[in-house]
Amino acid sequence: MPITSDSQSLTRPLRGGYQQNTVEESQSFLLPSRGTSPQRLTTPPKSPLVPQRAVPPPPPKSDPRRLSTASVQSLPLKKEEQNEKLEMESANHVDIPRPVRTVSLRKGASLDGLQEFKQKEEPFYQTYRETVITKEIKRQTVCRNISKVSTDFSMEGGLRRPAVNTRSSPVPTAAQSTLWQDLLAVRDSGALEELSPEQCKYQESMFEVLTSETSYLRSLRVLTDHFMESRELEETLIIRDRKVLFSNILRIREVSERFLTDLEDRIFEKVIFSDICDIIHYHAQHNFPAYVDYVRNQIFQDKTYTNLLKNNAQFAAVITRLQESPQCQRLPFMSFLLLPFQRITRLKMLIENILKRTKEKTKEEETASKALASLSRMIDECNSEVGKMKQTEELIHISQTLEFEKLKAVPIISPTRHLEKKGDLQEMSRGATLFNMRPKFTPVYLFLFNDILLITVKKSSERFVVTDYAHRSLVQVQALDDASSNTGLCENCFNLVLLENHQKRLMERLLKAPTRSDMERWMAAFPSPIKPDEDDSEIIYEDWDCPQVQCVEQYIAQQADEISLEPTEIVNVLKKGSEGMYQGIRLSDGQKGWFPVENVIEITNEHVRRRNLRERYRVMAAASNFTNPRSRTVN
Repeated sequence: MPITSDSQSLTRPLRGGYQQNTVEESQSFLLPSRGTSPQRLTTPPKSPLVPQRAVPPPPPKSDPRRLSTASVQSLPLKKEEQNEKLEMESANHVDIPRPVRTVSLRKGASLDGLQEFKQKEEPFYQTYRETVITKEIKRQTVCRNISKVSTDFSMEGGLRRPAVNTRSSPVPTAAQSTLWQDLLAVRDSGALEELSPEQCKYQESMFEVLTSETSYLRSLRVLTDHFMESRELEETLIIRDRKVLFSNILRIREVSERFLTDLEDRIFEKVIFSDICDIIHYHAQHNFPAYVDYVRNQIFQDKTYTNLLKNNAQFAAVITRLQESPQCQRLPFMSFLLLPFQRITRLKMLIENILKRTKEKTKEEETASKALASLSRMIDECNSEVGKMKQTEELIHISQTLEFEKLKAVPIISPTRHLEKKGDLQEMSRGATLFNMRPKFTPVYLFLFNDILLITVKKSSERFVVTDYAHRSLVQVQALDDASSNTGLCENCFNLVLLENHQKRLMERLLKAPTRSDMERWMAAFPSPIKPDEDDSEIIYEDWDCPQVQCVEQYIAQQADEISLEPTEIVNVLKKGSEGMYQGIRLSDGQKGWFPVENVIEITNEHVRRRNLRERYRVMAAASNFTNPRSRTVN
C-alpha cells in the first residue's frame, strides 16, 4: 500500500505543520514510561481542519490515576459544574459520543495492572510488525481449522501459558509483546479460569491494540528524540529539507500519546474489559486525520531523502552514525519514517480481528463496525491523496521527457489525466528491398493515459519523440489468427488499430510484446472490436472457485494495472499468466490488478481457504449492516 507525508511545496497547506519541541519534550529521552501524562502533552495549534478536544480538568487528589481526555465525564462534578456541562452539551451536540468509562470491579486492580504493564518493555514497532507478519503467514500455511490473531499462538487449542508461580508474571522475550494473560492482576483475579478460550482470545485481540500502540509510540520517540532532535543532523539540513523529511511527525506522536492514554484508562480500569472500539472510533474521527497530512507527503519525503544521500555527504555520514546507535537498535532511518502509514493499516487489521470475535447484533459489534468504517474511510483518503500526488509528479516528469517534432503538441499535464500503462514494444514492418523480405522490427515506446495513447520512439534514455497519438476511445486491438501467432516471428504479436490518429486517418500497426503475459495485458487495456463489451474475457476463474494466494514479500505496483501488496494480504486469483504474473482481487478492499507470483504463496489447504472467506464475509456483513441503515433492525 502507498506511504506518504505532508508537504508545503504542493497542493493545499498542511493541517499539522512542523513544530519545534518544547524544553520538556527535548528533555524526554529514548524510553520514557508508556502512556504520557496529559500534563506533559504539548497542546497542538488550533486548526479549523483538525478538531480539537478540550483540555480536561486536573484529577482530584484522592484519585492517584491520571485521567484521559476521553474519560473526563466520570469525575464527580459539583452541581454548578454539572449544570454548566449540560448547557455546553446541549449547545454543542456531537454526533459521535465520547467513550464511556465503567466502574472497576476490584479496588486497586486497574492501578496495579497499569503499573505492572509499565514495568514491562514492549519491542520496537518494527520488531512487532515483523513478528505478527511471520505468525500470520504461518497461520495460513500451517494451521487448518482454528482462526487466530497474532496472540493466539501462545494459546494453542485454548491452553494458556503455564503459571508455575502465580505471584510472578512471565517476562516476554525481547521480540515478544505482552499478553493480557501475562498480567499478574489478571492471573490473581481468577479471570483465566472463568472465561472460555474464545472469550480470552477476544480480550487478547483488544489488548493487542494497546501493546502494539505502545511499541509504535516507543519507535516514534526514537524518530523524534534520536533522529529529528539530533543537533548534528540538523546542522546538515536546510529548513525546507528538514520540514519535508520529518513532516508533522510531532503531531503524529501527540496523537499516539493521547490514543494510548485513553486505551490504558479503559483497559486497566477493570480486569475484564468489554470494548475499546468506541475509543478507536472517536480518535479516527477527531485525531487520526493528522495521518492524512503525513501520508500525503511520502513521494516528496522519499525524493528528498534520496537526494540528500546522493548529494549531501555530511548528511549521509551523520545518518549512518545515528543508525548504528544502540538507541535505535541499529534499525534504518527509513524504517522509522514509514511507521505512521504502517500503523494505520495495521490498526485496521486489528479492528477486523476484534470484529470477528464479537457476538452478532450486539453493541460491541456496532462499535467495532463504526471504528472499522471510519478507519477505512481515512485509509481510502490516504490512498487517494497518495495517488493524486504520484499522478501529478508522474505527469510533470513525462511532459519534460516528450518531444513533438513534426506534429502538433498535446498538453500532457491535466487534473483529469493519469497514466495507466507504459512500456517497450516492437513494431513490425516489411523490408523495403527486393532481396530482404524478412520482417523488420522497430522499437517503439507506448504511453497509455486514461484518455489518450501516445506512440513514441526513444531518442535517449530520458527523451522520447512522439510519432503518433489518438484518443483512447478510438484505439482497438485485434489478436492474430492461430496460424500467424504460432510462427516464431509473430509470437506475442497483436494488431493495434487507431481509428483516427493525429492526422484524422485510420492507422494499423502490428506490435510485438516481450512476453505473452505482456501481450495479454496490453490487449486487456483496450476494447476488442469483436467482443467490445466483455471487459473480463480474460478471467479464467469464477469468484466462487478461484485460487487464493497470500503475500509473503512486499510488492510495489510498477504499472497502473498492477496492485501493491503487503505481507499477509490475501488475494483471490482471477487469472494466471504464463510468465509469472497473476491477476487477482485483493480481499481487503476489492482492488483488482496484476502482481508477480514470486511475491505470494498459494493457499492450497481448503480449510484455510474457506476460513478466509468466512472471516471476510463476517467483517463485510457487519460493516454493511452499519453503513446501510435500511438493513439494520431497530430494537
